[in-house]
Amino acid sequence: MNTFQGKYMNSTTTAKPKIIAIPFAGGNKYSFNKIEKEMSPGFEWITLELPGRGDRFTEPLLDNLPDMVDDLFVKIRQHIIKEEYLLLGHSMGCLLGYELMKKLRENNLKLPLCTFFLGRGAPEHNRFKNKKSALPQELFWDEIKKMGGMPNDFFDQKDLLEIFYPILKNDFRAIENYNYFKMDKPFSIPMNIIMGNEEIGEQAEKTSIKEMKDWGNETDADCTFEILEGNHFFIHEKSKIIAQKMMQSISQIV
Repeated sequence: MNTFQGKYMNSTTTAKPKIIAIPFAGGNKYSFNKIEKEMSPGFEWITLELPGRGDRFTEPLLDNLPDMVDDLFVKIRQHIIKEEYLLLGHSMGCLLGYELMKKLRENNLKLPLCTFFLGRGAPEHNRFKNKKSALPQELFWDEIKKMGGMPNDFFDQKDLLEIFYPILKNDFRAIENYNYFKMDKPFSIPMNIIMGNEEIGEQAEKTSIKEMKDWGNETDADCTFEILEGNHFFIHEKSKIIAQKMMQSISQIV
């Protein structure tokens, strides 16, 4: 146990630093359960959830990034008044986290100590050149299956497919229509970028090393890059490693 972990695990008065997480397309508040379970009790975990899924299933879906960011902005404000926090995003969650940070800065609100953006190249690059959201339902699911992250028997359960299809289609439409605008001034926040080795490459729907490293253009602080073994959903198999890296990163800052 390092000094930082011991301090927060043993204190009854010190507020816990927070991990605020934003899920991938189709994700909900349970999307990072495996990573959360690997964290020490000295951290408070919060996963922000968009409308139309999980506890917010009855709320209308949002089909564009700006509206999603506005929604998350309202949700995050209550969590960042006092405690320090780390921002975690995976895939679509990276874009949402990046744009959310812009909105927080514009409103003079507390920014994260550092970020962990997983499974996506820099926001200036569009990984999905072909629009999945325009595909017929059967072909859409074929593409989702290729990405990994879901058990094969999921695709045999028609009731589940009917529930998740509009959610995922909406999220992919939002990603595909995202418009990147370069900031006048980069953030001054350490960024940690991690991707799976199977999603790295020069082929269509892959992310090149350059596209990954272009995250460094978004901050004038340290920006680290790492490739772990796995596909786009390496976060499930590498949950312990990711949790350790986040705890270590915060301990070096606080």
